[in-house]
Amino acid sequence: MSLEILYGIGFAVFVLVFLTYVLAPTRNQTNLPFWSVLLVLCAGLNFVAWNEKDATLQWVLIEGTTFVGSLLISSSRTPKSYPIAWKFLLINSFGLGIAFLGIILILAAFHVINQPVEVLVANISEHPEIIWVEVGLWLAIFGYSAKLGLFPNHVWIEDTYGESPTQVSSLLSAFIPVSVCFALRPFVHLDHQLFPHTFSGADGLLVLGIITILISIFAVYDRDDIRRISAKVALFHTGALAVILWMDLSDNIFYFVMASNLVVKSLLFISMGIVRMDAGKRELGKILQSDAINKPALSLFILSLFLAFVMPGSPVFVNDIVLIKAGQIGGKGLVILVPILGLVFFGVMLYKIAPLLNLKGRTFQKENSTILRIRMTNGFFLLLLLLGTGCWGFFLLVQGIL
Repeated sequence: MSLEILYGIGFAVFVLVFLTYVLAPTRNQTNLPFWSVLLVLCAGLNFVAWNEKDATLQWVLIEGTTFVGSLLISSSRTPKSYPIAWKFLLINSFGLGIAFLGIILILAAFHVINQPVEVLVANISEHPEIIWVEVGLWLAIFGYSAKLGLFPNHVWIEDTYGESPTQVSSLLSAFIPVSVCFALRPFVHLDHQLFPHTFSGADGLLVLGIITILISIFAVYDRDDIRRISAKVALFHTGALAVILWMDLSDNIFYFVMASNLVVKSLLFISMGIVRMDAGKRELGKILQSDAINKPALSLFILSLFLAFVMPGSPVFVNDIVLIKAGQIGGKGLVILVPILGLVFFGVMLYKIAPLLNLKGRTFQKENSTILRIRMTNGFFLLLLLLGTGCWGFFLLVQGIL
């Protein structure tokens, strides 16, 4: 897969999310022109960050998504939205501040060393300045991990994705991790080249990713809120992205994994929002007390959960195959833990969600029918895009490109 195809998938995802926001807003979503401009700005900053080669300018663009994202989180104007927006802003800015310090140290050290990385690797013992590169890599990787949402700075993910407007959660969860992965990837690659035999910043990223995955599994069992359950799905995939980054795979695989994140997260939150709005509640216990629910909407949501983990035809399923294959080739067989833990997470989540299937079916309630039908239409197109990406991934896998 090429970067151009990734941009095409990203643009299609953004258009569908944007149309959902503009054509099917809820009562709390007022002043649509202003917030729509911010949605476009947030997506634009992410798009530019993907192809930016200058580490400092890329950092500025990602920091811009932090500021714009915090405004979008507060757009629902609920009592919870403002403190959650501040949490998002502060934790992400804290992490990016550490990352910026690391970037400065790396650039300053390489200016002193002024030699290609390959030469440094061959003569690492002759360069005492390399210690500053190592410190810089630790800071840059850990700082960006906070923006990605890894442990111990993962606490903003559940609140942000669980309390933001559905379209905002869909946009942020789909696009921001991709931008951060683009920023992290060169540092992980450099770390592997310079420090292949010591516990380094890239290995620290792996540890944080695995801890994040385990936390998401334990946390989802205690959740009774479909919005926060969906946020835990996003948290699991954040941990998985850290493991994939640590593997330092080819461009084709990296771009496909990023495309998977775009389509899976966007469908997950859009479909979840339809169910929540149709049911008028978000707690599973209260939804189960209802007489009936719209079955097509519920089916789309549950299908999105299947596609986020185990279902053939999903790009995530392709990712798991590629990860296992790369682990065997590279002697890193322990990465098979990611798909195994994904099955565990899915089993726990299905245990929580499955009772909803016992509810009787009904049509959308009259007061929300127009909005929900528009969202269902956009959700259906997102589903087609997701399945198309998954099928394309299988084709690339068979051709040996992935």
